Amino acid sequence: MKTEIKTYKINDFIKKNVSGELAFDKSMAFARKFASIACLQPDHKILIDVRDTTVSSLSIIDVMKITVEIADNIPDFRNKIACVIPDNEERLHIARQFHSCLVLKGFSYDVFNDFEKAIEWLSDNSLTA
Repeated sequence: MKTEIKTYKINDFIKKNVSGELAFDKSMAFARKFASIACLQPDHKILIDVRDTTVSSLSIIDVMKITVEIADNIPDFRNKIACVIPDNEERLHIARQFHSCLVLKGFSYDVFNDFEKAIEWLSDNSLTA
């Protein structure tokens, strides 16, 4: 029997679970809510878990609008943001678009299919997106 013990050194972080369908209007509402949480907790890292969601098609323009909504409301947030998504190609495609947009806006953001890998990334102060 192989046993592995991992110790994570995570400073304060916020975990937000989201469920249901993330159409454009709901995604924009979530972006505003997310920004208000991040604004109130600038010293915390953030973990967003959207594994229990579905997404109706989002165009790259929609993704850019959502990204701008986040960036305009928390321009000075510099802690890590990890997002855990379902493991399927359509979601990965949208996640890559979000990743590109948020990184271009200066955020330390990454996407994961595995909750533990997201926690690992958040806990490692030497890693960036």
